[in-house]
Amino acid sequence: MTNARAERTADEAGADRFFSAATPLITVAICTRNRAGFLEQAVRSVLPQITGDTDVLIVDNASTDETPTITAQLKSLHSCVSVCREPELGLSAARNTALARARGQYVIFLDDDAVAEPGWLAAYRGLLGMALSGNIAAAGGAVFPRYETALPVWLDPRAHELGGSESPHAFDGPGGPWGCNFALHRARAIAAGGFDPAYGRKGRSMAAHEETDLFQRLNRAGYEVWWLPEARIRHWVAKERLTLAVHCRSMFSLGRSTALLRQQQVTGKLRRGCYFLVRLAAAPFHIAVCLLAGLAMALLGRVRVAANMVFRSVRIAGFAYQLAREALGTQ
Repeated sequence: MTNARAERTADEAGADRFFSAATPLITVAICTRNRAGFLEQAVRSVLPQITGDTDVLIVDNASTDETPTITAQLKSLHSCVSVCREPELGLSAARNTALARARGQYVIFLDDDAVAEPGWLAAYRGLLGMALSGNIAAAGGAVFPRYETALPVWLDPRAHELGGSESPHAFDGPGGPWGCNFALHRARAIAAGGFDPAYGRKGRSMAAHEETDLFQRLNRAGYEVWWLPEARIRHWVAKERLTLAVHCRSMFSLGRSTALLRQQQVTGKLRRGCYFLVRLAAAPFHIAVCLLAGLAMALLGRVRVAANMVFRSVRIAGFAYQLAREALGTQ
């Protein structure tokens, strides 16, 4: 961190004036690995929004870059910032550490390559502060991309965007917010078992759904997951992610994670066996249909639709691959 970057703004200094040692309502948790430059931006987007009921926890997930130096400097500059290290590689492991170490009654997770827009923390505070005796166990807000480069012609501009209703409400049924911008009632999340290490990114793995799995367990326990549109963030999308190869890798991993979610919802040995058999038998047909549809759309010049059909076929392939591994007892 340069001297100029080490200097605190007036708003950041104000965060320390507001911060108190009492048990906070909210801990903003940022789990990070080898993104020192982005991490600093993420923290600095939150600091001007800090009040006495909020602190910040950075979980360093075994970083090998300058992250330890950056986190040490941020901690020394801001009394509301604390830092811990999780040596076990994986986003779920880091997030479980955040739940264990957080002081707040609620933990808001912000990705290390995202920035919170003004009013982000106030939106969460307004909902969560009124929900202490209510039934809310999780909430999440809108996500808008910050692209490093121009979008390729085949990519849907909304692919990295999460919008929705303009008014807060409880999600009806499965689903929920995205993992880069969501909050959890700490005690309820821990009681539900926290994040399952079978999900979530780990090293080069692009596995997903660690938050969705937890949301579903919270729903089954009788709690609500809320949509909070005013809690907006901007999420960095590097040019390396805007390639067909990376999107296919991501879709394959997403298919595998979705299979894990779905098969856990099927109870009973017979029902599960039938589920595996039907889905595995249908997968080649669905893949072929998607690829043929993609080819037809490409010939018609509808490149974006064609790409989406290819991505769907790859996701189905990942789904079938994971089911086959489960059926064969392969981990």
